[in-house]
Amino acid sequence: MPGFQNETAVSVIVGTLLLILITVIAAAGLAIMVSQMQKDEMNRQSHLTAVKNEQIQVLNLGLANDPAAWNQTPVLIPAEQSWSNWSSITLTMVNLNTDDVKIVGIAVNDHYARTFTTISDTPLPEHSQYNVSQNEYLTIPGTKSQKVQINFTDDFPATRYVVTGDQIKIKILTSLYNTFEKSFKPPNPVFEMNIETEDLGVTERDVLVLDGTKSTADNTVVQWDWSVLDRGNAVNVSGDIWNDQNNITTASGKTVRVTPKTPGPFSVKLKIKDDVGMTQTSGATEVPVNSRFSPPANLNAEFSNQHVLVTIRDINGNLMPGITVNFVVGNNPYGNLTFDRYYNTTDTNGSTNTNWTGGIGTIKVVYGKLSAVEIPVG
Repeated sequence: MPGFQNETAVSVIVGTLLLILITVIAAAGLAIMVSQMQKDEMNRQSHLTAVKNEQIQVLNLGLANDPAAWNQTPVLIPAEQSWSNWSSITLTMVNLNTDDVKIVGIAVNDHYARTFTTISDTPLPEHSQYNVSQNEYLTIPGTKSQKVQINFTDDFPATRYVVTGDQIKIKILTSLYNTFEKSFKPPNPVFEMNIETEDLGVTERDVLVLDGTKSTADNTVVQWDWSVLDRGNAVNVSGDIWNDQNNITTASGKTVRVTPKTPGPFSVKLKIKDDVGMTQTSGATEVPVNSRFSPPANLNAEFSNQHVLVTIRDINGNLMPGITVNFVVGNNPYGNLTFDRYYNTTDTNGSTNTNWTGGIGTIKVVYGKLSAVEIPVG
């Protein structure tokens, strides 16, 4: 009997120990599981924080319009004969977070570039190409910025046509699948045009005063470029396309004064640029013919073969047709001075005349404020 009691006690003790062991193991396993769950939650929270803290901003754009960079048929803007497609875009991205950010995609107008080139300006410009299609990603260190250039003909699977004056949307995709978008809207060129008169003493001249201060932009307008096409001399090629290479006057500034060299007519356009690189060109505003843009400034007269010959030139030295001058009696000591006409109009060569028919004295040639010229005859 005593032996039996001892075995029972041992069994109870062993069972108790096993139960304790099982409990300890279970508790340890639970602790490990809880610890892993806590670790996973911490990792998840850390990831969410990283995603939340990621912040990429596109500061500005640089848009190039280089015909030599195009390998496709160009599209022309009427009346300017210039390239209407941007050839490349250069953007500056800044990492506003303190942690590094990996860029895995850059899209322009919802089309992702296959490759792009980074540009470092110091100490000398360095270019490094990234092939996103081969998992070559760009890392921007915390608080740092990076300039990136994308060519519209070579860096996309197919050539992209981005027309000057169109809105541009940039989308940045990071390795944390964050997307950062920014749209750049072109500015709105608005201008007023007035004609002012300048008194030059011997004559008065009209000038064009062009004012672009009412132009608007989402950002800040920093550049105003004007073009004044002389349609009186430009050759119309077709439609609204003109051979204007030698017949355009250009000027830059928010407000400018343009002194036309011919009477016109003219077409005026304003191209503006904002501080992020977006540009837009206005439609043409027509300026009708105005003879006061290039008024007569020189009167020359001489006597030859019984004719008083007169030549009129404008302020730019060009011969002027259609100018009416007056011939009046100057010195007439014997009262017998005669000539056949008292006014006449210059022909296409800027010349006119009156014929002396008798007497002795002087014939005075008069036009406007120009100094009269007295011609001795007889």
